[in-house]
Amino acid sequence: MPRVVDPAERRQKIFEAVFDVVVRSGIEQVTLRAVADAAGLAIGSVRHYFPSRDELIGAASNEIIDRVSARIESHRERLSDRADRLAVVEDMLCELLPLTEHTTREVTVWLEIVTSGRTDSVLAAAAGRLFEGSSSLARLVVVRARLGAESESDLETERLAAMMDGLALRATLHPDQLSSAVARKVVRRHLTQLREM
Repeated sequence: MPRVVDPAERRQKIFEAVFDVVVRSGIEQVTLRAVADAAGLAIGSVRHYFPSRDELIGAASNEIIDRVSARIESHRERLSDRADRLAVVEDMLCELLPLTEHTTREVTVWLEIVTSGRTDSVLAAAAGRLFEGSSSLARLVVVRARLGAESESDLETERLAAMMDGLALRATLHPDQLSSAVARKVVRRHLTQLREM
């Protein structure tokens, strides 16, 4: 009897293989063959779900957005518990930083996509979705979490998004110079300053 394949499980295996290839070799090395090899699958199995490299990378970038969004949403639910708003918002923002092995993989893939998106139209679309996701979180923090002066919310949203992008870049490229603890302290200090405005 043929083995029944769970499509969702297979897609996750393929996404993990995409992330492995990107982290190990860079996004330019992502091919259907390389992903199939990394996943231990026949190339036809990858093609069944993703007929082209472009579709594969687009779906993988959406997967990152979905994963990060789900984790952020779980923190966001805590905002209504009258919990320490600052700590909850800090946890939400830190989902965008390479503070754990898991988030380091995601941020590395994110950086590869946004960097390559400058010259690759397919990756530009994926980069735009990733950029919009981080900008939306910054807006949520500034406006909905009521941190910062309402009259300056657009400026503070951009400032927060730029700070988070910079921290993600520095912590990914130079983890020996920007530890997880220091990155988290920078976020906390910025949020404290926003609250005092």
